[in-house]
Amino acid sequence: MASGKIEIYPFTKFSWRSREIAEKWEPLRRRIYDATHFAEYEMVRRGYRSCDVYDFGPRNVLSALRRVAFHGLIFIPILISRKYSGYGHRHYIVDNFTEDTFIYGGIARNKEDAIKFHDAGVPDLSQRIKQWKPDEMNPNGIDHDVTGELLGYPKCDREFFDKTWLRGGCLDPMYEMAVNTENHEAIAPNHVKVSGDPMLNRLIRYWGYNIIPFFPHSFDCLEARKFADIFFELMREYDEDASQACYAVLDMPMVWSLHNCIIEVQHPLFIGSANGYYRKDKIVVEWFPS
Repeated sequence: MASGKIEIYPFTKFSWRSREIAEKWEPLRRRIYDATHFAEYEMVRRGYRSCDVYDFGPRNVLSALRRVAFHGLIFIPILISRKYSGYGHRHYIVDNFTEDTFIYGGIARNKEDAIKFHDAGVPDLSQRIKQWKPDEMNPNGIDHDVTGELLGYPKCDREFFDKTWLRGGCLDPMYEMAVNTENHEAIAPNHVKVSGDPMLNRLIRYWGYNIIPFFPHSFDCLEARKFADIFFELMREYDEDASQACYAVLDMPMVWSLHNCIIEVQHPLFIGSANGYYRKDKIVVEWFPS
C-alpha cells in the first residue's frame, strides 16, 4: 500500500533511444506542450468548462495577466510555490515571488466561479473570500471535488481521485486505472497488461504526452472520452501535426513501473523516469495499442 512517509522532490529524466529519433520527435514534443496549454486555456474561454489552473513566473507575469484581461477572464491568485519539474504531488509554498517561484491560481469566465475555485483550493482557510453558502464548501480544508467539478472533470473520475489519490495515498494511480479497465489482464501479482483509449493514456504525461489533464477512473472511461474529444480538437486547431504526433506516441506499446519511489517508462522512442511515491511492492503496467 501507499505511504506518505517518503517524498522525493519532483524531477524528470528523459533520453531518446537514438539521435535519429531525437531529431524527428524533439521539435514536435516542444510543440505538443504549446498545443495542450492552448487547449487548457481555450476550454474555459469558449465555455466548455468553468475554470482552469493558471500559473506564471516573474519572467512572463505581464504577458500572462494581459492575456487574461484581453479575453475578459478573471484571475485570482491562490499561492506562490517554488518551481519544480516533473509530477508535483503538492505545492511548495513560499512567501516571496522570486525568480525560482511561480504564482498559482485559477481563471474563470465570471467572478462567482473564480471565487469558488479560489476558496476550494486556498490552503490558508482564513484567506477564503466566502461569497456563497457555507454548506457548498468543505469547511475543514481544500475541496478537491469542487475544484475538479469547476475544471470540468467527470463525477466518476472525481470519485476515483478521492478514493485512490486522497484517501488511498496512490499519488500516481496508473495501476489502479489499468485494473479498472475492461480490457486488462493480470500477468502476475502487481503486474497488469492493458489496452485502452490512447486519448486517456496518462502513462507518459511527465514528458508532455497527454491529451487530458486529469486521471480517468479507467483507460476506457466514456465520460473522460467526451472531455478528450473537445480537448483534442482544440489541440488540433492550434497545431495539427504536433497533436497527431502526440496521439501516435500515446498509441505505441510501453511499460510503466513504480519501484523504490521512482517511476520509469520504457517506450519505443525513449526511456523516461520521474519521481513517484512509496509503495511496498513494485507495480507494472504494460500498455498496448487499442
